[in-house]
Amino acid sequence: MMFRSMHVTFGAALTTLAMMISPQVLAQHADIEAVVIGGKLIVDEENAAPVAFGTGYKIFEGDFGDLPGGLTGTDDPGFLAPSGTFLSGEQLWYHALGTLSFWNGTSWAVAPSGIALTVEDILGSETLISSLGATNPYGVIDQVDSAGGIHAHIDFSISNVNPVGAYLATFELTSRDASGNLPSPYLDSDPFQIAFNRGLSHEAFEASISALVSPVPEPQTYAMLLAGLALCGAMARRRKEITG
Repeated sequence: MMFRSMHVTFGAALTTLAMMISPQVLAQHADIEAVVIGGKLIVDEENAAPVAFGTGYKIFEGDFGDLPGGLTGTDDPGFLAPSGTFLSGEQLWYHALGTLSFWNGTSWAVAPSGIALTVEDILGSETLISSLGATNPYGVIDQVDSAGGIHAHIDFSISNVNPVGAYLATFELTSRDASGNLPSPYLDSDPFQIAFNRGLSHEAFEASISALVSPVPEPQTYAMLLAGLALCGAMARRRKEITG
Protein backbone atom coordinates (compact mmCIF):
# COMPACT_ATOMS: atom_id res chain seq x y z
CA MET A 1 0.00 0.00 0.00
CA MET A 2 2.89 2.36 0.78
CA PHE A 3 4.46 1.76 -2.64
CA ARG A 4 1.12 2.26 -4.36
CA SER A 5 0.77 5.58 -2.51
CA MET A 6 4.26 6.61 -3.64
CA HIS A 7 3.40 5.63 -7.23
CA VAL A 8 0.32 7.86 -7.13
CA THR A 9 2.32 10.72 -5.60
CA PHE A 10 4.99 10.40 -8.28
CA GLY A 11 2.39 10.53 -11.03
CA ALA A 12 0.71 13.55 -9.48
CA ALA A 13 4.06 15.33 -9.22
CA LEU A 14 4.81 14.71 -12.88
CA THR A 15 1.37 16.01 -13.82
CA THR A 16 1.94 19.15 -11.77
CA LEU A 17 5.34 19.72 -13.36
CA ALA A 18 3.88 19.31 -16.85
CA MET A 19 1.18 21.84 -16.08
CA MET A 20 3.80 24.29 -14.85
CA ILE A 21 6.03 24.12 -17.93
CA SER A 22 3.70 23.23 -20.81
CA PRO A 23 2.25 25.85 -23.19
CA GLN A 24 -1.15 27.19 -22.25
CA VAL A 25 -4.21 27.51 -24.47
CA LEU A 26 -3.76 30.94 -25.96
CA ALA A 27 -6.07 33.66 -27.18
CA GLN A 28 -7.17 33.66 -30.81
CA HIS A 29 -8.04 36.40 -33.28
CA ALA A 30 -11.81 36.18 -32.84
CA ASP A 31 -14.65 38.61 -32.32
CA ILE A 32 -15.87 39.27 -28.78
CA GLU A 33 -19.29 37.65 -28.57
CA ALA A 34 -21.91 38.93 -26.12
CA VAL A 35 -25.19 37.43 -24.96
CA VAL A 36 -27.66 38.34 -22.24
CA ILE A 37 -28.26 35.88 -19.40
CA GLY A 38 -30.37 36.75 -16.39
CA GLY A 39 -30.44 40.40 -17.43
CA LYS A 40 -26.61 40.65 -17.55
CA LEU A 41 -24.24 41.03 -20.48
CA ILE A 42 -22.05 37.93 -20.74
CA VAL A 43 -18.86 37.87 -22.81
CA ASP A 44 -17.70 34.58 -24.37
CA GLU A 45 -20.48 32.38 -22.98
CA GLU A 46 -18.76 29.27 -24.36
CA ASN A 47 -15.55 30.03 -22.45
CA ALA A 48 -13.38 29.69 -25.55
CA ALA A 49 -11.02 32.52 -24.58
CA PRO A 50 -8.14 31.96 -22.14
CA VAL A 51 -8.43 33.44 -18.67
CA ALA A 52 -5.85 35.67 -16.99
CA PHE A 53 -4.37 34.19 -13.83
CA GLY A 54 -5.31 36.13 -10.72
CA THR A 55 -7.98 38.41 -12.22
CA GLY A 56 -10.08 35.86 -14.07
CA TYR A 57 -10.41 38.27 -17.02
CA LYS A 58 -10.90 36.67 -20.43
CA ILE A 59 -8.29 37.64 -23.02
CA PHE A 60 -8.82 38.48 -26.69
CA GLU A 61 -6.31 39.50 -29.38
CA GLY A 62 -5.71 42.29 -31.86
CA ASP A 63 -2.76 43.00 -34.13
CA PHE A 64 -1.30 46.43 -34.91
CA GLY A 65 0.17 45.52 -38.26
CA ASP A 66 -2.70 43.73 -39.94
CA LEU A 67 -3.04 44.81 -43.55
CA PRO A 68 -6.14 47.07 -43.27
CA GLY A 69 -4.97 48.90 -40.14
CA GLY A 70 -1.36 49.52 -41.11
CA LEU A 71 1.47 49.41 -38.59
CA THR A 72 -0.32 51.14 -35.72
CA GLY A 73 -4.02 50.38 -36.17
CA THR A 74 -6.57 47.59 -36.34
CA ASP A 75 -10.32 47.07 -36.18
CA ASP A 76 -9.98 43.63 -34.59
CA PRO A 77 -11.32 42.13 -32.50
CA GLY A 78 -14.87 43.03 -33.47
CA PHE A 79 -18.03 42.65 -31.41
CA LEU A 80 -20.76 40.13 -32.12
CA ALA A 81 -24.18 39.37 -30.64
CA PRO A 82 -26.49 36.71 -32.16
CA SER A 83 -29.90 37.69 -33.49
CA GLY A 84 -32.47 37.91 -30.73
CA THR A 85 -29.95 38.91 -28.06
CA PHE A 86 -31.24 42.47 -27.67
CA LEU A 87 -34.30 44.54 -28.49
CA SER A 88 -34.08 46.29 -31.84
CA GLY A 89 -32.54 49.76 -31.55
CA GLU A 90 -30.76 49.25 -28.22
CA GLN A 91 -27.11 50.28 -28.06
CA LEU A 92 -24.04 48.31 -27.05
CA TRP A 93 -21.23 50.37 -25.51
CA TYR A 94 -17.76 49.75 -24.12
CA HIS A 95 -16.30 51.10 -20.89
CA ALA A 96 -12.50 51.33 -20.65
CA LEU A 97 -11.06 50.45 -17.24
CA GLY A 98 -7.71 51.04 -15.58
CA THR A 99 -4.39 51.75 -17.26
CA LEU A 100 -2.55 50.53 -20.35
CA SER A 101 -0.04 47.73 -19.79
CA PHE A 102 3.04 46.86 -21.85
CA TRP A 103 4.97 43.62 -22.43
CA ASN A 104 8.69 44.23 -22.98
CA GLY A 105 9.54 40.63 -23.84
CA THR A 106 10.06 39.61 -20.22
CA SER A 107 7.23 40.93 -18.08
CA TRP A 108 4.02 42.97 -18.05
CA ALA A 109 4.10 46.44 -16.50
CA VAL A 110 2.39 49.82 -16.87
CA ALA A 111 3.00 51.23 -20.36
CA PRO A 112 5.72 53.88 -20.77
CA SER A 113 4.54 57.46 -20.32
CA GLY A 114 3.54 59.28 -23.48
CA ILE A 115 2.08 56.18 -25.13
CA ALA A 116 -1.68 55.87 -25.51
CA LEU A 117 -4.13 53.42 -27.01
CA THR A 118 -6.88 55.21 -28.91
CA VAL A 119 -10.31 53.62 -29.32
CA GLU A 120 -12.59 55.32 -31.85
CA ASP A 121 -16.23 54.44 -31.40
CA ILE A 122 -18.84 54.08 -34.14
CA LEU A 123 -19.69 57.81 -33.91
CA GLY A 124 -16.08 58.98 -34.13
CA SER A 125 -15.64 59.79 -30.42
CA GLU A 126 -12.24 58.79 -29.02
CA THR A 127 -11.17 57.08 -25.80
CA LEU A 128 -7.51 57.39 -24.74
CA ILE A 129 -5.97 54.73 -22.48
CA SER A 130 -2.49 55.33 -21.08
CA SER A 131 -0.39 54.84 -17.96
CA LEU A 132 -2.55 57.55 -16.36
CA GLY A 133 -5.85 55.76 -16.98
CA ALA A 134 -8.72 56.22 -19.43
CA THR A 135 -9.95 59.56 -20.78
CA ASN A 136 -13.52 59.68 -22.12
CA PRO A 137 -13.85 56.00 -21.14
CA TYR A 138 -17.30 55.26 -22.66
CA GLY A 139 -17.96 54.71 -26.37
CA VAL A 140 -20.66 53.34 -28.67
CA ILE A 141 -19.94 50.02 -30.37
CA ASP A 142 -23.13 49.94 -32.45
CA GLN A 143 -26.91 50.02 -32.45
CA VAL A 144 -28.76 46.72 -32.43
CA ASP A 145 -30.22 45.72 -35.80
CA SER A 146 -33.84 44.86 -36.50
CA ALA A 147 -33.18 41.18 -35.73
CA GLY A 148 -31.80 41.98 -32.29
CA GLY A 149 -28.16 41.28 -33.13
CA ILE A 150 -24.88 43.14 -33.63
CA HIS A 151 -21.75 42.63 -35.70
CA ALA A 152 -19.52 45.69 -35.51
CA HIS A 153 -15.86 46.67 -35.69
CA ILE A 154 -14.45 49.82 -34.16
CA ASP A 155 -10.93 51.22 -34.58
CA PHE A 156 -8.00 50.74 -32.19
CA SER A 157 -4.65 52.47 -32.68
CA ILE A 158 -1.44 52.96 -30.74
CA SER A 159 0.80 56.05 -30.58
CA ASN A 160 3.11 56.40 -33.60
CA VAL A 161 6.21 56.59 -31.41
CA ASN A 162 6.15 53.39 -29.40
CA PRO A 163 8.38 50.47 -28.50
CA VAL A 164 7.86 47.07 -30.05
CA GLY A 165 5.97 44.78 -27.70
CA ALA A 166 2.44 43.95 -26.66
CA TYR A 167 -0.17 46.26 -25.19
CA LEU A 168 -3.02 45.29 -22.88
CA ALA A 169 -6.25 47.19 -22.13
CA THR A 170 -9.21 46.27 -19.95
CA PHE A 171 -12.86 46.86 -20.84
CA GLU A 172 -16.38 45.91 -19.90
CA LEU A 173 -19.52 45.97 -22.04
CA THR A 174 -22.42 48.18 -21.07
CA SER A 175 -25.70 49.16 -22.75
CA ARG A 176 -28.08 52.02 -23.44
CA ASP A 177 -31.66 52.25 -24.64
CA ALA A 178 -32.56 53.12 -28.24
CA SER A 179 -32.05 56.82 -27.52
CA GLY A 180 -28.66 56.29 -25.90
CA ASN A 181 -30.02 57.02 -22.43
CA LEU A 182 -29.47 55.48 -19.00
CA PRO A 183 -30.34 53.45 -17.02
CA SER A 184 -28.73 50.58 -18.87
CA PRO A 185 -31.17 47.91 -20.07
CA TYR A 186 -28.74 45.21 -18.85
CA LEU A 187 -26.16 44.78 -16.12
CA ASP A 188 -22.61 45.44 -17.29
CA SER A 189 -20.43 42.51 -18.30
CA ASP A 190 -17.52 41.29 -16.24
CA PRO A 191 -14.24 42.95 -17.25
CA PHE A 192 -12.25 41.42 -20.11
CA GLN A 193 -8.94 42.30 -21.74
CA ILE A 194 -7.65 42.84 -25.26
CA ALA A 195 -3.96 42.24 -25.96
CA PHE A 196 -2.55 43.98 -29.05
CA ASN A 197 0.60 42.90 -30.87
CA ARG A 198 2.93 45.69 -31.98
CA GLY A 199 5.76 44.27 -34.06
CA LEU A 200 6.40 40.98 -32.25
CA SER A 201 6.66 37.63 -33.98
CA HIS A 202 3.69 35.34 -33.55
CA GLU A 203 5.62 33.19 -31.09
CA ALA A 204 6.81 36.16 -29.04
CA PHE A 205 3.31 37.62 -28.88
CA GLU A 206 1.80 34.32 -27.78
CA ALA A 207 4.47 34.16 -25.07
CA SER A 208 3.10 37.45 -23.72
CA ILE A 209 -0.40 35.93 -23.58
CA SER A 210 0.94 32.81 -21.90
CA ALA A 211 2.54 35.00 -19.24
CA LEU A 212 -0.91 36.40 -18.43
CA VAL A 213 -2.51 32.98 -18.31
CA SER A 214 0.19 31.03 -16.45
CA PRO A 215 1.07 31.63 -12.82
CA VAL A 216 4.80 32.16 -12.31
CA PRO A 217 5.93 29.60 -9.71
CA GLU A 218 8.01 30.91 -6.84
CA PRO A 219 11.57 29.50 -6.63
CA GLN A 220 10.67 27.62 -3.47
CA THR A 221 7.82 25.94 -5.33
CA TYR A 222 10.24 24.53 -7.88
CA ALA A 223 12.58 23.45 -5.08
CA MET A 224 9.84 21.60 -3.22
CA LEU A 225 8.62 19.92 -6.39
CA LEU A 226 12.10 18.77 -7.39
CA ALA A 227 12.74 17.47 -3.88
CA GLY A 228 9.50 15.53 -4.03
CA LEU A 229 10.41 14.07 -7.41
CA ALA A 230 13.80 13.02 -6.07
CA LEU A 231 12.19 11.28 -3.08
CA CYS A 232 9.68 9.52 -5.31
CA GLY A 233 12.50 8.39 -7.59
CA ALA A 234 14.45 7.00 -4.66
CA MET A 235 11.41 5.09 -3.41
CA ALA A 236 10.79 3.69 -6.89
CA ARG A 237 14.39 2.44 -7.09
CA ARG A 238 14.07 0.91 -3.60
CA ARG A 239 10.91 -0.86 -4.65
CA LYS A 240 12.68 -2.29 -7.70
CA GLU A 241 15.52 -3.57 -5.54
CA ILE A 242 13.12 -5.31 -3.14
CA THR A 243 11.00 -6.89 -5.87
CA GLY A 244 14.12 -7.84 -7.86
